[in-house]
This record gives sequence, structure tokens and C-alpha cells, in this order.
Amino acid sequence: MAVPRLLSLAERAWAPRPGWATLDDSGALRARRAEAWTAFANRLGHRELPRLSIRHPDWSYRLPPPGATVEAGTLRANVALPGLAVRYTTDGTRPTATSPRYTGPVPVPEGATVRLRTFDTLGRGGRTVTVPTSP
Repeated sequence: MAVPRLLSLAERAWAPRPGWATLDDSGALRARRAEAWTAFANRLGHRELPRLSIRHPDWSYRLPPPGATVEAGTLRANVALPGLAVRYTTDGTRPTATSPRYTGPVPVPEGATVRLRTFDTLGRGGRTVTVPTSP
């Protein structure tokens, strides 16, 4: 379970000190740090985790759960690492690798039970998240 965290530790330990670390302007610091995180998250989600899953399929590491909300009958979701698929159901069943993939806002029937999970490129799923649909 520590493997993905070790990737980020290695990124900071072996990489040169980032240029944003010495900025005095807090706004510029936040912006540059956010850019660095986005680049790292993209490398991790699109390249490193798929490579890890293929080379070591028996290693069990956590996939980040999706974040989601239902507002005005519309499901909106995201995931911390690009490259992971978010799959959902509206009938209360646990999402599988063949459930509909979230690609943008989805209308949700009134009274539906919405559940979501992230999946890697091999179809391994993360923790199931249930999203409240009523205020």
C-alpha cells in the first residue's frame, strides 16, 4: 500500500529543488506548485500506475476514490489522478469495470442511489463511494 506514496517521495528526494520553492510571492508560489502537482499527477496516473499494474499485478495499492456531488439532478465527479476511469451506477449497485464511464455531467433520476468507483487500466477498482442525492 505504500508503493504509490514512495513514488512521490522519490520524485521529491531525487529531483533537484523545484524553482517554485524559493519564490517569495505567495500567489506565484501557489500557482507554480499547482502546476508542478498537475504535471506529477498526470505522470503518475497516465504512465507510472499503469506501468506498476502491468509489471507487478499482485501488488495491491489504493486507487483514490472519486469526488462527486449531485446538484439539481446532475451528477458531477472528478478523480485526483488523471488516467483513472470513474465508473458509476444510479441503481444502487456497486460499479464494475463495465459500468458507464463518467465523462461529464450526468442527469440523475429522482430518488436514485448513485455510486462511483475509480478503475485502473487493468480494471482493478478502488473503494465505492455513495453520493447523497437529496439536500
